[in-house]
Amino acid sequence: MASGGNDISTIDTSPANETYILYGGVIGGPNKHDQYYDIRSDWPETEVALDYNAPMLTLAAMHVMNDTTDPFFTSLRVGAYETVRPKGQPCDAAFPAACAEPELSKGAKIAMGVTITVVGLIIAGLLMWYFHELEAAKAA
Repeated sequence: MASGGNDISTIDTSPANETYILYGGVIGGPNKHDQYYDIRSDWPETEVALDYNAPMLTLAAMHVMNDTTDPFFTSLRVGAYETVRPKGQPCDAAFPAACAEPELSKGAKIAMGVTITVVGLIIAGLLMWYFHELEAAKAA
């Protein structure tokens, strides 16, 4: 395994430090709420894929040719991520049980249904009036 472990059931904890580290590789995360959990078994956020990394070669080459300043991530300190690391688990394909999104209340569902019905009836009425006026104009 890329983490250096040999047991898939303990991929998140063994080994304590990754054996192979790819510096500068673009990964699938963060999620839609801009949170990155850094859990090894969360493949949608931690996978390194060619479709992410291939365009980076062009951008890196342009940066080297056109800019003399270093990117911000070269000045990050060890442990800086731990201060902003989100708690819990991400909501994605690797952890579907963590996707307990709040549902609308019964009153909100009723209000939404009534609103959509009223708007639909208004649109239908306006269309019927428009076609009626169009037919009246053709007859005159």
